[in-house]
Amino acid sequence: MRAWGRILTVLAWGSVLLATATGAAYAQDTVTIGQVSFSPDRLGAATDVFGSATLGSTDGPMPSPITHIDVYGPSGLTLDLQGSTTCNQEFLERTGTCPKNSRAGTGGGMGVYELAKEIIEEKYTFELFLTDNRPGHTKMVIYLVGHTPAAIEIYFDATVIRGPKPYGLGFSLDVPLIQPLPEASYASASSAFLNLGAKGQTYSKIVHGKREQLPIKGIILPHSCPRGGWPVASQFSFFDGSTVMAKRDVPCPKR
Repeated sequence: MRAWGRILTVLAWGSVLLATATGAAYAQDTVTIGQVSFSPDRLGAATDVFGSATLGSTDGPMPSPITHIDVYGPSGLTLDLQGSTTCNQEFLERTGTCPKNSRAGTGGGMGVYELAKEIIEEKYTFELFLTDNRPGHTKMVIYLVGHTPAAIEIYFDATVIRGPKPYGLGFSLDVPLIQPLPEASYASASSAFLNLGAKGQTYSKIVHGKREQLPIKGIILPHSCPRGGWPVASQFSFFDGSTVMAKRDVPCPKR
């Protein structure tokens, strides 16, 4: 039951960066990227991002498995990871967690697969941790856990990328096909939500001869917003060979 864990994580970002949009892949697979919000919602501010998404099919009980996802944020979005730390999969597997200052986000959702003509659903949660916090080389490991009806614990990677104009920073993830049980279909996804950012994280630094606790900024909103809002997009590639591109303009912050 590993596939949907990898599928679900990236449906919202930072995405950072999700929007309401519906796309159809060969009139079969649908992607609806739902709520997106920034907190705080101010130009140039360090912020956390919340997003949600649902998947479906126009002619079947569940969508085709996703094989790849690219998520693009608005132009001008930046990362300030000063004070953050990194973790790796080996440490995460051994201890079950990573240092607080390496955490990049949390989320969850619903995974689905078919067994004996029955659709099986299972809730999951996940955490994202920085494995590389260098500018231009940022990567994350995702740790997903499911409990009922099966115990699941999986790890996979995401890479921060820069999208084509008019987009900016985003992330990319390859999603392998995994069959949860010999008799089951490949796993898919029906929903996901994600909180991404460094809210509440601090680091120690000497300032004017005194040691102070400073906030880790994390995601920084652009300093300007074009008329019509910030453009964001997500592209999903499916096992059936189809592709869905979901786009949206996120409203500019209120002055």
